[in-house]
Amino acid sequence: MANQDQVLQSSSSSQSTTHRELSPIEDRRSPFFLYHGESPGAILVTKLLIEDNYPNWARAMCMTLDAKSKLGFVDGTITASMVITPLEKIAWSKNNSMISSWILNLVSPHITRSVIYRNIAMEVWNSLRNRFSQENGPRIS
Repeated sequence: MANQDQVLQSSSSSQSTTHRELSPIEDRRSPFFLYHGESPGAILVTKLLIEDNYPNWARAMCMTLDAKSKLGFVDGTITASMVITPLEKIAWSKNNSMISSWILNLVSPHITRSVIYRNIAMEVWNSLRNRFSQENGPRIS
């Protein structure tokens, strides 16, 4: 009988470890998940943002961020106010820093100076959009 109890306890404990809830950073389905190969210095698009290529640069960045499930961090669908648990707050902060780094590394150095002190990736993104997406006559034609 004692052996049977030990088997049941062993079985029960192995089930609880295999079914534990994943943190947002560990869950591949979560927008907070970061792959091991992702780094702040990763090159996501081939061209740096300069004054006259914003529409193409922004489109390429959006496609890449969407593929990485990170577009919500710049379009406003994933915000700091949405996270509740301490693990979610840590995950949001790590992702925000990673995405901000990606954006800052993909703009020309003189543009970087104007947005480097923004604390939130969405603020960096919106600042660039507001500055460079202004339509003008030559760009329209």
